Amino acid sequence: MMNRFIPLSAVALSAAMLMPLSAQAAVNDPTSIPTGESAVRVLSTLAVADQTDVSSDRKDHDWANAADGKHAAYNTRDLVLDRDLSGTTHKANGRVATGTLDPEPYTGGIVHFVQGKANKAEGGSASATDGGIQIDHVVAYAEAYNSGLKDRTEEQRDAYYTDPDALLAVQARANNAKKDADAAGWMPSWDAFRCDYAALQIGIKAKYSLTVDQKEHDALASTLAQCPAQKVVSTSQVKPLAADLRSGGSTGDGQSETYSVEDLKSIRFTATPRKGDYRSDELDFDADTVVSVDGSSLPEGWKVIQTAVGGAFTPSMGGYRTSLAVYDSTADVIAPDGATVKSYRLHSTPFLDTAMTVAGAAASNGKAAIPQADFDKLSSSDLAVTGAPSIEGVTAEPSVTANADGTKTTQILFVRNDVVIWRLEAAVSAEASKYSADDLKGLAFTVDGKPWGGNDLADPSALTWSGLPDGWTVADSTKDGIRTLAFTAPDGTVVRTVRVGTPHDADKPKTDGTTDKASDTVASEPLASTGVGAMGALALFATLVLAAGAGLALASHGRD
Repeated sequence: MMNRFIPLSAVALSAAMLMPLSAQAAVNDPTSIPTGESAVRVLSTLAVADQTDVSSDRKDHDWANAADGKHAAYNTRDLVLDRDLSGTTHKANGRVATGTLDPEPYTGGIVHFVQGKANKAEGGSASATDGGIQIDHVVAYAEAYNSGLKDRTEEQRDAYYTDPDALLAVQARANNAKKDADAAGWMPSWDAFRCDYAALQIGIKAKYSLTVDQKEHDALASTLAQCPAQKVVSTSQVKPLAADLRSGGSTGDGQSETYSVEDLKSIRFTATPRKGDYRSDELDFDADTVVSVDGSSLPEGWKVIQTAVGGAFTPSMGGYRTSLAVYDSTADVIAPDGATVKSYRLHSTPFLDTAMTVAGAAASNGKAAIPQADFDKLSSSDLAVTGAPSIEGVTAEPSVTANADGTKTTQILFVRNDVVIWRLEAAVSAEASKYSADDLKGLAFTVDGKPWGGNDLADPSALTWSGLPDGWTVADSTKDGIRTLAFTAPDGTVVRTVRVGTPHDADKPKTDGTTDKASDTVASEPLASTGVGAMGALALFATLVLAAGAGLALASHGRD
């Protein structure tokens, strides 16, 4: 039944890498909705950037009064209701009193609107008297605010808040479920409307030169992969578009006169649940395996044809092409007479549970902190993954890169057929040491059984120590006659270094019992076996030179 799926939907690995070359520059004044243009092309013009997450000034805005210039009480809400509903009636003050939203674009249902009345049966808010309908900012105001609107003037933000191009009459319950989510966090449950919804979002963001973050971009691209010919639409076009979808849209080609979606109540889907009801007709799943239709649950004579939906590759990365391992497919449910009665969009992401461990520590939110000793010797062999799916032909390529700020970047690429299908990355830092020189106050040095006061030693190997705390170690090495002792804490941090063989005042224990890190200066020549210090040897050498010079002078004088 299942085809072999390949990674689809474009993925961006960093905002900088995937910034479209044709990205529009942010402008203060909005243009118009680019209706009729390719939604895929317009999406490519939106700048991809990380989104801020600050509270918006939504409470500072309200629907404009006298939206039509005639009725004092008639506001933007009424303007949108008049546009999107059918058969509207008005109160004496001009306000919309009643109307019908059929079909409602987010759910495909019907809402009979009565101003000021509750309508829980058709999706009204539980405690509000909204008549079952709310006016939604298709690109939520908070989302727009954090995508660039916060940098505009208050007047421009107020204009966005009441712009009919950004507003749509929708079911209250659906709008409450959407909240401030972008396309990556929420899509209409009416699957037939999703392509138009993506086109609406793209058009509004283009009008106001707003950015998209990477997940949002990928969600929009994934939706458009099912409808590559989709054009940008405006909210004023939704009413007739939704009516057209109702006539055919999500229920296939509408050609069967004998069978309908009512015959599919027993349909089931197989996948590891992550969200959503896998027995519903509304499918936009995040699962860790490819979602498939279980044809055995269909009535006799019915069948399912499931096909992959293609998507574009992103720009190359380190010589690889990149494509997010998101499995998108369509499942057409075919009635015995050959009519497509229902079409589903199936979506799953097998790598969602995959995580990286760095030297045994879990990387969280792209960061990891490990003991100093592990940090110093960190290599690609210290990187591992948990929760990775088993996919044929996929190899993991770990790497570690040192950064100028003293951190290291760890990365694992999952590659198949020279295409990166997933990437894990973390900034790794060394944990602050729990130990200090105070832990070595009991450390004592002796030479031939006598306390050593930090003086020079003719024989550095004669130095011994005692009082090292449990769990501590000493790295003992000798080079060019200089002996180096590195006293290392249990977490791998070198707390004190002592060098003997030539004077290093900085290495001498202080009288207050604290310890010092050794001087970085190391003699280039070993000490003489006589134990004469370097300054003494230099003085002796100067004396010999002077004596030799005096002798030569006397000899020369005798020849005269």
